[in-house]
Amino acid sequence: MVFSRQTVAYIGTCAHLEKSYSGGDVARTKLERSEEEVREFPCYSIEEVAAYIGVPKRTLRNWTTGYYYRTTAHGKRKAPPIIPPADPKHNLLSFYNLAEAQVLAATRERNIPTAKVRRAVEYMREQFGEDRPLLHCIFETAGQHLFLASIAGRKLKHPLDVSRYGQFAFRSVLKKYLSRIERDPNGNPTRIFPLKAGQGRRTKKRIVIHPFLSAGKPSLSQSGIMVEVIWRRKKDGESIKNLAKDFRLRPSEIKAAIQYYAA
Repeated sequence: MVFSRQTVAYIGTCAHLEKSYSGGDVARTKLERSEEEVREFPCYSIEEVAAYIGVPKRTLRNWTTGYYYRTTAHGKRKAPPIIPPADPKHNLLSFYNLAEAQVLAATRERNIPTAKVRRAVEYMREQFGEDRPLLHCIFETAGQHLFLASIAGRKLKHPLDVSRYGQFAFRSVLKKYLSRIERDPNGNPTRIFPLKAGQGRRTKKRIVIHPFLSAGKPSLSQSGIMVEVIWRRKKDGESIKNLAKDFRLRPSEIKAAIQYYAA
């Protein structure tokens, strides 16, 4: 995993370090923030999130910054981002952006073109006036169709078939990824159990990303120990047996942390 020098987090919550371009020094500012503000706060680099959910950096960059394409009639044009980043100036993402990216990761398992995903997302934005459908929408499936069943915590009386707008055919895959995101009563993500591409639905929820736990970094869900700490000690030569004894964890938990971080 590669971490941006623009990002760092305080223990217990996400925080962002901004460069002072006048003097070149990095200033540290700690602010009191509500839970909602912390989830919205830009504290992850594109490289970090790409590593957490197992997608190529270029793919995530296209999702969050847009990309250029050519048309016969209008020449070169730029597609807007599917996931608007919390800090577009510095390309920094929030916990909510991370949740949106985890949902989008499902499309890669079925090689669904980004353009089709974009059409479905844009339709939901226009239809419901919801700026962030990937964050607030809950989907259900029936047969080959994908239905929008809930948005921003409100159940729809008549679920909308959005599959025909984006030509989606990945009902089981999407459900697998959505099941890894826990939400509050308003439908906002509170915890993410990251699932990297190719992992099965039955993958245990041993790794968690919580904005108020271990500085918002991937951690073991039962103990809260940061995965990176375990991985670095293993890289330095410590055995799984000794690590398990030191952290008072089962060897299987140590192995899960190492396998996730090294993937």
